[in-house]
Amino acid sequence: MAKSKLVTVVLLVSILTYGQDSRWLLQKEGKWRFENHLPEKAYKMRNATLSVADNLTFRNKIATLAEWFRQHHPMLKSPKGYDLRALSGSVWGDFTTKSDAEYGIPASMGFLFEIFDSDGGKWTVEPPQYAFEINAIDGGHDGRYFTPESVTEDGKRYDLSQSEAVSKALQKMTEFFPTYPLKAQPCPGVDVYEAGGRQKIVVYNPQRPPFWIPVTVKEMADAHLSYYALFQKEEIDRMVLGQLKQEIAELSPEELAAPAYSRHNTHFVLKVNGKRNGLQIMRFNPSYWDRTLPISAIQLMTFWNACHTEKQMAEQQKRSYPDYPQLFVNQIEWDKIANLIQKKQ
Repeated sequence: MAKSKLVTVVLLVSILTYGQDSRWLLQKEGKWRFENHLPEKAYKMRNATLSVADNLTFRNKIATLAEWFRQHHPMLKSPKGYDLRALSGSVWGDFTTKSDAEYGIPASMGFLFEIFDSDGGKWTVEPPQYAFEINAIDGGHDGRYFTPESVTEDGKRYDLSQSEAVSKALQKMTEFFPTYPLKAQPCPGVDVYEAGGRQKIVVYNPQRPPFWIPVTVKEMADAHLSYYALFQKEEIDRMVLGQLKQEIAELSPEELAAPAYSRHNTHFVLKVNGKRNGLQIMRFNPSYWDRTLPISAIQLMTFWNACHTEKQMAEQQKRSYPDYPQLFVNQIEWDKIANLIQKKQ
């Protein structure tokens, strides 16, 4: 057998038997530790300055939140089979406000299950883990409706004097996201959305206005026009704008006024419709935030549920180790999580 083929066979066998050959010490007592990776420095935001005091307050609140999970979730309070490493981090690297819909400081919280192995080590590089987000407004289930192309600011596609206008138009386009239907409300302040075989769970203050609000087809059309009209130096961009105007002209006044859904059978620039075909498009509601609270307040949390069945979990454990992320989310008590949302000063 050729050497390259032999190496391929060995690698394939290793991959197929990795879970079977590994021996995890699932009964070994583990420890908890928390790493706070949130910044401490002051940051200039679009409408305000995030001070050192704001950051320190927020870091303390997130540390308190991590400790709450440790005290109230059995998999964190008494780790067995793994060391539990909790860590917090910023949702965006530059930590700046992107739109009028932002107020609360955004962050993420992750729980890493560093499984012990029979060789005296443990799985520390991308081990099984579960994470959720705090105060994050990018709430779509399939990401944003519009993912911007890479635009080089060299003046070839638009006048550089229009850079600020391009930035604002792009910001507007990226505010939109598709959402799945609401499936359940297990308790006040918790919404469960069915997301293509998974679930997205939003924990919020039910006394506030809705956190997501519908977008009309006309709003989408206007945002597209504002964006694409700025790119007119190249023929392909002029063709796209012409096509966009034609697509808008084909829409009736009734459809333009209707809520937007993310699908269209014939349009390829304005790919939305007002006939409830596809996923509804939303944007975050700036009025949801209680701005009498400090920006360090936790006012929104978003979780994911992979929705693995008991059969799938049993197969996972048989192959290798327990499905720790699914076990974690299965044991969350949502009514208690809802009480973590700050509602008053």
